[in-house]
Amino acid sequence: MRGRWLFGAIVAGVVTALTILFVGVAPVGAGFAIALLTPYSALARTETQITEIRWFNYTSQDSWQCAQFIVPDRNTTQSAGSSKLRLYDVHIAKMFEISSFLCDRDRTSAGYNWSYGADNGNIDMGIFKISCNLARATAKTYGLGKPEITVIRRNFDQKDGRPSLAVEKYSIPTLNVAKTRVVQWRNFVQKFPPIPNNSGTNQANIRFPVSNIFQQIKGKTRVPVFLPIILPLSDTQQLDFDVQAGSHGYIVGMYLGKGCRGGACSFGTIEAKRDEPFSPPSQLPRDTYRSIELAGGMRGIYFQTCGNYCISYVEWQRLGVLYRVSLKNGRQSDVVRIVNSALQAGPR
Repeated sequence: MRGRWLFGAIVAGVVTALTILFVGVAPVGAGFAIALLTPYSALARTETQITEIRWFNYTSQDSWQCAQFIVPDRNTTQSAGSSKLRLYDVHIAKMFEISSFLCDRDRTSAGYNWSYGADNGNIDMGIFKISCNLARATAKTYGLGKPEITVIRRNFDQKDGRPSLAVEKYSIPTLNVAKTRVVQWRNFVQKFPPIPNNSGTNQANIRFPVSNIFQQIKGKTRVPVFLPIILPLSDTQQLDFDVQAGSHGYIVGMYLGKGCRGGACSFGTIEAKRDEPFSPPSQLPRDTYRSIELAGGMRGIYFQTCGNYCISYVEWQRLGVLYRVSLKNGRQSDVVRIVNSALQAGPR
């Protein structure tokens, strides 16, 4: 992925009307664009915001499908308005509504594994496993009310096997959890805890060999060097490093296994390059980008590309230098943890 510096942001919310609003990217000189999140009237109770709802509509052996629910809120325990529900309660209700709707619509899935992310995906809230039986039973218990237009990004394979993406609108009935049902719903949510998201990289942290890597970069480049203190990696895994540096930047390749440099061994990269514009290649779906906040209020961009495996990226810009950290098969929260560690350590 060297030499390909990518940027773009497009985020959609769930809306109360048929109009869908999108926001593009401001020029680099104008700073990062902030994602426009369109409010919707959540379950006729309050207004909240959603960054993205994504449905991975692939056939699996156990008939369970994956979905993603991302919100901009950092604190999901705050009130969702005058309904005495928390944002967290509203978000879980929305997952149940969509699950019930899709289960009745397709009748091909056993249920949905919802990955829930707060702070535009920086905070991993865990996995919520909602079976079709549970979704239908919940809809029957609380009743369904007025439908709302819900925007979902659906990932699927075409007939020839090529991956594709569609942005689709569905009219989805809302759960009746207002008024006298508020306490009942909060009690239900309390007894429906998430499953920890242990997929991808290990949650354990190891120390990054800062002194060793910096000595290989020092004196070879004129750009400030940002290196993390920690990496989200099990201490039973050994990393090998490939360091290259020039006057306009550097790249630190990280590999699992001594001497291995193939794609199968790749763990990720830490890179910097001066005067490199943000210019996403046209073949990448722009909706894989979203604006995020990093340590110290630094604005950044998260995006992911997938082929034989997925690579998660975080980029930010400082004093005309574009910085990037990538992680193979890594979660957003893991890449952000690496980036924040580097930002908090400061330039070297």
